[in-house]
Amino acid sequence: MNLKEIGKNLDLPWSYETLGSDEGLEIKLVRYYGEYPRHSHDGDQFMLVIEGEVEIEVEGKTHKLSEMDFFHIPAHKVHRPIARKSSLVLVIWRKGIRTKTE
Repeated sequence: MNLKEIGKNLDLPWSYETLGSDEGLEIKLVRYYGEYPRHSHDGDQFMLVIEGEVEIEVEGKTHKLSEMDFFHIPAHKVHRPIARKSSLVLVIWRKGIRTKTE
């Protein structure tokens, strides 16, 4: 499975492809582009930048991620991803995770 090839089909901002899931985890490939609203989840979120660059604001602090950078967002932390150019991100989280928009 080539993630960049799958990503070519994700042409809309924030569109995604679910790559796999089991009873506990869900793995998605997401096209980041633009500014996503501030939000939090009731579980941890893990992300790996496959292509491009992403800024993640977590409770007021900005983290700049480039290709192959890995990042962990703990549960209940308010955060917001920003992608100034189209980027591809692998996201892993608990299946059935809930999101609360700020």
